[in-house]
Amino acid sequence: MHHRTPHDVIGPTRAELVLRDGTVLVADIYRPANEDLYPVLLMRQPYGRAIASTVVLAHPSWYASQGYVVVVQDVRGCGESGGDFEAFIHEAEDGAQTLEWAANLPGSNGKLGLYGFSYQAMTQYLALAGKGSHRPDAIAPSMGSWMPRDDWAYEGNAFRFGVNVSWAAQMVKLEAARSGDAATYAALGAMGDAALRDCLVERPGLSHLCKWIEDDAAYWDAVSPGTLLKYDPLDIPALHTGGWADFLLQGTWAADAAFRAQNPETSHLVIGPWAHVPWNRMSGGTDMGPAAEFSVDRAQVEFFDFYLKGRGERPVAMRLFDMGSRTWQNLPSLPDISDETFFLSSSGLAAATVSDGRLGLEPSAGAIDTFVNDPFRPTPLIGGHLGTPAGFVDRSASDNRADVAVYTSAPFVTSRTFVGEAKVEVDIRTPSSGCDLCAALSLVTPDGAAKVVSTGYARIESAQQASASISLRPVCLTVPARHALRLSLQGAGSPAFEVHPGNGPFASVPDMAKRPIPISIHHGGTARSRLIMPKV
Repeated sequence: MHHRTPHDVIGPTRAELVLRDGTVLVADIYRPANEDLYPVLLMRQPYGRAIASTVVLAHPSWYASQGYVVVVQDVRGCGESGGDFEAFIHEAEDGAQTLEWAANLPGSNGKLGLYGFSYQAMTQYLALAGKGSHRPDAIAPSMGSWMPRDDWAYEGNAFRFGVNVSWAAQMVKLEAARSGDAATYAALGAMGDAALRDCLVERPGLSHLCKWIEDDAAYWDAVSPGTLLKYDPLDIPALHTGGWADFLLQGTWAADAAFRAQNPETSHLVIGPWAHVPWNRMSGGTDMGPAAEFSVDRAQVEFFDFYLKGRGERPVAMRLFDMGSRTWQNLPSLPDISDETFFLSSSGLAAATVSDGRLGLEPSAGAIDTFVNDPFRPTPLIGGHLGTPAGFVDRSASDNRADVAVYTSAPFVTSRTFVGEAKVEVDIRTPSSGCDLCAALSLVTPDGAAKVVSTGYARIESAQQASASISLRPVCLTVPARHALRLSLQGAGSPAFEVHPGNGPFASVPDMAKRPIPISIHHGGTARSRLIMPKV
């Protein structure tokens, strides 16, 4: 790592870009306080440019002090920029025009990098999809979405109720604050999630939420980087940053895979133990140790230094934080893996008692575990990418509930490492017209804690007799000796997902009409219920 004397910084200074349709976009510019020429780093974001991704990243003035002209722009309809905000819709065209403008700013040496987190990562992909006259020289998207229908809005065909309603409400409140609409701001602030959802769906002019719930394929195609960039050479150096407990992890994973498939030499990936926010050494209340205290800001500057300034060493191809060993694995590429299958078994009491269910390497005699999902006491989702709290949380107390079926392996005799996407396949029966199934994968420590490593969710439309497949989030996990794996299955994931009503479409069923749903897990014998892990 090279050390440098930081530059004094001038800024922020206000700058305007007039788009071809006459809309004015406003930006803040930070620059080193001398007359030299520097590469430009651009961030486009919707939350008011003063915030500038600082919920996770260093302030733009720090990046400027490292020898960059840093531009933070309010996207259309946000902050001081003109026009109306509609999630993703204008970012390709507006972004493409902004790239051309930013690369030619005073003080620029012509090199352009893009950076930013979450929505600000999406604006990087979409600016590329705008196919303007100027392509960036390097991009650093953190925790972005690649196919927003499936890695942001929905999971296993279930609408991610909690995170989507709260984000839609945040964007409407920001617009109310911007326009001085105190009544709307106050009204939204007083509503619960279900009332917010109904309010925003009834007023489609206010929010994107209606379109997300309508779930029209043509809409998603028009705003999905993975679709829009399908035939792009993706020949731009990229540093993707993600977190094992980030709700957009699937997007980071897929975007990196797409860039890496075309240009492995210039693709770089960092995935830490983090949730969406914050990024530090704590995950779900667990201190992951000093190794987890990794500076994404320094990693991004070293990446931009290499590709925009020709300085320093080529960044590592992949840095993955191992949630079991609590160390970083530096890899040239994803390792070769083979499926390791753990079969579910029990005496039929895996829900009623925490120790009855087993994960074994061989199928066992047939048995059935039945539990009831009660809408009056919905099973909470704890840990992982959407749980409360998120991250590497001990869910052993929740595993003792009788509406959770729990299957635990024998303690491992020697350590084994898993890297990649895990999945669960379960044979289920229910008399209901449909049900939800939520899976949690945990690392069980010798003292009995069950630390959540990954979760997944599936909505099953017709479950009288069904084989449910649940995709877990990708993992990097060494299971140390004397530790075990655990799979927990439950019929709800509250409050991240709306509780299944038993019958009828969700929005039309009042709480008082929601029905208990008995769910039977069939395993052993002819049933193929199993956990499939990506073993290195």
